[in-house]
Amino acid sequence: MGPCNYPNDRIGLVSCGDGIPAFAAGTHSLKPWMHKNMSLPPAIRSKLKYMLLWMLFQEQIKPLGQKKYFDFAVDYELNELYHKGIDGVKVKIFTTSMDTKDREEISGNYNT
Repeated sequence: MGPCNYPNDRIGLVSCGDGIPAFAAGTHSLKPWMHKNMSLPPAIRSKLKYMLLWMLFQEQIKPLGQKKYFDFAVDYELNELYHKGIDGVKVKIFTTSMDTKDREEISGNYNT
């Protein structure tokens, strides 16, 4: 991200997506994609109120469909935030974190 400057002209995010049970009965699962704002102080960047919900997939969406939605969101949301920013503040995604199954689904590296 480069050296710190004032006023800050960029925000760094780390993305993570993983499946979770939506209800205690375990009948339905969701896959939230969240961003952690790495530009915040370390003591607060992992607190829930500072996490950003980016997408919410139903677990029943097939891997090819999840990849389609993910690619669309990257092309039309994240690329614009990186190149244009918001009021001159650019958003940079450092990495995405996910387990092997999710990595296969989003990368398109799976058996159908």
